[in-house]
Amino acid sequence: MKVRQTINRTKRMMVSKTVILPRKEYFWGVTPREGRHNKTNSMAILTLLRDYLKLGDKEREITRVLNEGIVLVDGKTVKDRRFSVGFMDVITISKTGESYRILFDMKGRLVPVKETAGNADKKPVKVTGKHTIAGGKDQLAFHDGQNMITDRKDVQNGDVVLLKLPEKEIVDLFKLQQGSKVFLTGGRHVGSTATIKGIEVKESSARNLVYLEEGYSTVVDYAFPIGNQRSAFHLPAAEIDEVAK
Repeated sequence: MKVRQTINRTKRMMVSKTVILPRKEYFWGVTPREGRHNKTNSMAILTLLRDYLKLGDKEREITRVLNEGIVLVDGKTVKDRRFSVGFMDVITISKTGESYRILFDMKGRLVPVKETAGNADKKPVKVTGKHTIAGGKDQLAFHDGQNMITDRKDVQNGDVVLLKLPEKEIVDLFKLQQGSKVFLTGGRHVGSTATIKGIEVKESSARNLVYLEEGYSTVVDYAFPIGNQRSAFHLPAAEIDEVAK
């Protein structure tokens, strides 16, 4: 019987363009493990700790750091060096008490931005799927590959729920609707924040459009609600460009 081998390395020249790497300095990169974020918009935790946060120069050093159990993603300890991290994940180094949130910069690249202690235990996640299960409850699927079961009936596809970590308890809801503040995760204005002026629902197979008060539009998939007239989730967006340099 032929055994399927798991590929844990990728040529650096073939690594997703959303990951900032010196592509000609070394030949190999690390393949993020499947199951959470898709490969296009994610990186292995080893890449984040070594090439972004500079916690070690070599894979062996980062493996030792992970084995110490001091690295947490969304409030849970991670030791797998290929563990996938992506947009909105919160990475905490318990030894130093520092936390970082993964965001997109103005060039559409993933960058870790230092997060405040007051925000490090919260995570906005976008609803990408919803269906009713036995008992009348709803199962929600999120953009980061996670899912949860809830009694709430006011959550729809495209909305963003704010979770308290690590319990995954819903503490707020940001609707995809007129007046909502959104963070753009793709397109020409990726990494920007804007306010929804209106939403055009297409009757054809074309993607729905979101019109923004700032004078431009984008497809609805790129609009990630982070606030409404009642409340908002603060993102350290002003620091993104400095991190990416």
